[in-house]
Amino acid sequence: MAEILKYGATAKWLHWLVTFIVIIMLIFGPGLEDMPLDEREQVIMVHSGLGTLVLILMLIRWPWRLTHDMPGPAATMGAWQTRLSKIMHWSLYVLLVLQPIFGILQAMYITEYEIFAFGQIAYSSMAVDNEQMAAIFHIAHSINGKLLTVLVLGHFVAALYHHFWQKDDVLRRMLPFGKVSSD
Repeated sequence: MAEILKYGATAKWLHWLVTFIVIIMLIFGPGLEDMPLDEREQVIMVHSGLGTLVLILMLIRWPWRLTHDMPGPAATMGAWQTRLSKIMHWSLYVLLVLQPIFGILQAMYITEYEIFAFGQIAYSSMAVDNEQMAAIFHIAHSINGKLLTVLVLGHFVAALYHHFWQKDDVLRRMLPFGKVSSD
């Protein structure tokens, strides 16, 4: 069997779609609480819709990852880097699934206003209003968001490290049009 040198088109599309949405969410999500209620309601419709989309994409991406061969570690990576890379990737997967779940659960129990993801999915109608439950899931969503931010930044820095310092193909093999050394 030939060595896999780069990620396939489906893996790349799923990676970059989730990346794009998550970056937008991490930039604009934390400021939602500071918005006036009428503005927040409108922005929350988009935020909850994008969160739902991330959940759907991750529920596709995770099984895809488990059932398709991926490139192995770069030759420049030591055992500790390989182990850290695996921990980083699987932690990202877990947090990327948990984040929208916590957000949806928070939306289900919120008491201030109705939440319709993309104006269609009525999350706030799925459970009885409960301020305590909304607060618990708000905290979980907030903490998970902070952890996710740290991991996303770490992932980004690691990709740049491999590209500019290690000068290996780790970043190029995930870029949509990246050519790896053996292409």
